Amino acid sequence: MRRINMNGRQTALADLHQHLMGSIHWQDFLQFLVNRPVDWSSYESVFLRVYKEDTNIRRILEEARRGVPGSEEEFRRLFVFQDEDGGSFERFQAKYNMLVSGSGRSNFSGGGSAHSTVALDTANFLRQVLNRQLQQGVSYSEQRCTLSPLFTRDQARELLLTLLVACSEFDGSEIQPRLALSLSREDPWVHWDLIKETALGEYGHFLTGLDFCYFEEGYPPKDQRRFFESVRDFNSQHPERALAILYHVGESFADKSLESAVRWVHQVAELGAHRLGHAIALGISPDLYGKHIRHESVAERIDQLRYDLRHLDGLAGYGVPLDSHGIRLELQHLQGLPPGDLVSIEYDGPRLKELRLRQGYAARCISGLGSIIEVCPTSNLRIAGITEIDHHPIRRFVEFGIPFVVGSDDPGIFDTTLAEEIDAAIAIAGLPPDSFGAIAERSWRCRSEVLAGRIGA
Repeated sequence: MRRINMNGRQTALADLHQHLMGSIHWQDFLQFLVNRPVDWSSYESVFLRVYKEDTNIRRILEEARRGVPGSEEEFRRLFVFQDEDGGSFERFQAKYNMLVSGSGRSNFSGGGSAHSTVALDTANFLRQVLNRQLQQGVSYSEQRCTLSPLFTRDQARELLLTLLVACSEFDGSEIQPRLALSLSREDPWVHWDLIKETALGEYGHFLTGLDFCYFEEGYPPKDQRRFFESVRDFNSQHPERALAILYHVGESFADKSLESAVRWVHQVAELGAHRLGHAIALGISPDLYGKHIRHESVAERIDQLRYDLRHLDGLAGYGVPLDSHGIRLELQHLQGLPPGDLVSIEYDGPRLKELRLRQGYAARCISGLGSIIEVCPTSNLRIAGITEIDHHPIRRFVEFGIPFVVGSDDPGIFDTTLAEEIDAAIAIAGLPPDSFGAIAERSWRCRSEVLAGRIGA
């Protein structure tokens, strides 16, 4: 087991941001597929549309079955999301769809024995991932798994219990597995009663978090206010099984202004999220964008103007030039327009400089609220298409002094490990080489069960 000696203390490695399916190693998934009939049509059509080329998955798998030299490496290149693939979440999703189709997860709602088979396969994937992490020195592994709103209650219970039982098999080993459920941004309520029941059950101590991920666009954080309040109510009634709220935000924001993207990160922290996934919008260097024009809905622009009025003094204290009278006039005008109409916002040098000041103000507020940023260096570089490390958000997070932890996100798809991600974070941020131990120790203190108040750090 890899432990870091930090001032006489032995600190274990804790991976706090990873998705179960994206953690599957390409060799394990190839072995799973070689003798398995799969309908690849959906995966192939999306890949062709996004990448403008065929996957050749059927040929590659057939050659792998026959042991043709080079076929395994060809599969690895198709499976792994590499630097040259980067630039958008859509391209990442096109590769991730191999896991969805190949594992049968696209048929999860089919019911009967098919659903049971997929639940068992998913638990086996979890065992493989945990065993690989054991070899890599990881001592604490928070795995995120999607609980689809399309599942019936029985299907959701079967998947959840199957995974928790698999976690229990590692009791007494050198790795502590934990589960965080990724819920639908559109309807997180659908399985909430089942989640609470399970959290209080026999294996509930393995269930430590609730996650919101996948596409952000179109799902303002403010819509989750009531759900967050319900989670807090549950936590106050059952502190021994309290659940942390984990929220991907500021990772993908093509539908809004840069100011609104920063605001979303701040708002999620205000709502009470314990850890914020990626938060690229908060830390990315505005210089990356250059002069350009963005568009957002009238409704989003109204929310931004109201935010500016609420935080007028704080933003002004950071040097953001705001005219309260002008803001109110613009609000009055926008309130007479259809909410879905688009507003154009032009970015020039002064506006990008102002954005940098807004980031600093939001970062200070988030630090004060106690939310922790989850940084996934390789994921951020590849999905966001950040080609220059000077633009990487972790550099600004260090500058801001905002607490962050390092996670691997999808270590299987990115073909990386947690230790490699921490090393990458140190290199990108220009931190001293001996920072590894401090980063590892901070992750240990920021485990979901600690932040939610179940146990002490």
